[in-house]
Amino acid sequence: MSRQPSAVGRQPGQRRRGDAAAEIVLRPARAEDLAAVERLLGEAGLPTDGLGDQFPTGYAVAEAAAGLAGAAGVEVHGGVGLLRSVVVAPQLRGTGLGKGLVAERLAWARGEGLGAVYLLTTTAPDFFAALGFERVERHSAPPPIRQSREFAVVCPGSSVLMRLGL
Repeated sequence: MSRQPSAVGRQPGQRRRGDAAAEIVLRPARAEDLAAVERLLGEAGLPTDGLGDQFPTGYAVAEAAAGLAGAAGVEVHGGVGLLRSVVVAPQLRGTGLGKGLVAERLAWARGEGLGAVYLLTTTAPDFFAALGFERVERHSAPPPIRQSREFAVVCPGSSVLMRLGL
């Protein structure tokens, strides 16, 4: 992530009145963001187990005037990443904020030299497929991903495993 926060879909600092997305800034997560991210995930029915394991490193948040409006993280496991905790506040779903968070985290993962990013989902395989992720069999996950808490404990065996080569 660049060191400077940026408005979603705009050059840094560019904002338009009345445009909700223009009032949102993506920035690296900070330790004090953890409770707000857990709250967003809980409200969305997404797991929070293990979130603190690599938080805030690898995580970004979307900050609005009223507080955090979204989050996404890439946990590093060996030479690959695990995209997790992609969440957007209900009133901002469908605005492109989720796509922006994922794109930003993928850019971060590339900058870290990761070879691929995996994710597990029960609710959004089509969303992630539209971003270039492909379904793969769970048994094909590399050992560091299989050993992650997200894979081994948090997400059920019915979760779809997806992969994006970087």
